[in-house]
Parts: sequence; structure tokens; C-alpha cells
Amino acid sequence: MTTTTPARKIHLLGSASYRDEAEAMLAAPGDAVLVERGLLRSLILCCPDGCGETLVVNLDPRAGKAWRLYQRRGAISVYPSVWRDGGCESHFIVWKDRILWCGVFNEGNEEPDYDPAIEPLVLDALPADRFVDPATIAQQLDLIVWDAGKALRRLVAHGEAREGVGSFKGTFERLP
Repeated sequence: MTTTTPARKIHLLGSASYRDEAEAMLAAPGDAVLVERGLLRSLILCCPDGCGETLVVNLDPRAGKAWRLYQRRGAISVYPSVWRDGGCESHFIVWKDRILWCGVFNEGNEEPDYDPAIEPLVLDALPADRFVDPATIAQQLDLIVWDAGKALRRLVAHGEAREGVGSFKGTFERLP
């Protein structure tokens, strides 16, 4: 990691047809460009920690492990988190254009606006007889996974749902 102040927001600069075109558009930590040729291929990022490296986030499941990109109200979210296992080893979440750091830079994280009105919808979609993950609920309700996850954690805090333990950690079910 560098001593540069990490980016706290993604700056989507536009789209390009090829990776080299996208990389040429990047200038600062957190800058991002979508690579699209008929459909979304990847998200090219100037690493938000300031290390200077370019990250390629695959959005095309035909090309292997792929992240899901959400574009809502002019902001982007990416699921799951981006975790570099080499180089600077950054780990972060992109949620409604915000970069939420996991680990080193997490002090100063600010979650984006959240609408608690989704909680009754999430509760209604949550089964009482099996545990499901936030991605399942998000897909069913057309929500951003990070929003579904926050709603589920709040439902647990209100005593309306529970989170699994052990191998079921990160999954949820409605309480009877």
C-alpha cells in the first residue's frame, strides 16, 4: 500500500470498447471505465488505494468468475467485494459509487443512503424454513445486494430474522 489518501468514491468516466482505451482514460485513484462490446465485459479501475495499478473486474460470466454490476440512479455498485490477492492486496466494496474499505482504510467509511422501506419487502421474501444469502433476496426483489444485506442485518437486530452460524454465516432466515 502507498501512503496516498485512498479514494472514497468511484468516478465512472464512461465506457470504451477495449481495455487499452479504458486504461487511457484513467487518471486518479477511483477512476473507472466500463468496457462494453454489445454487453458489459469489465470494469477497469485505477486502484482506489493509490498504488497506481489498474484493476480489471470481470463482468462477463462467459469469461470466468464474474462480478455483478448494478447501475441505479446514476451510481454503480459491484458485488461481491473486490479483493486483490496480489500487489497492494486492497479489499473494498463498491456501493452506490462509495468505496467502503475492508481492513486498512476502513476508518472513515461512509455507507451510502439506505431506504429502510425495503425491509418489509425483504422480510416477506425471506423464507422461515431455510437460510438464504443476500444475493438470492436481492435477485428476487431486484435490489442491490449490499442493500439487501443491510436490510437483513437490520431485521436480525429487530428480532425478525436470524443469521446462520458456522458454515451458514452470511445467510439468513425469517423467524417464525
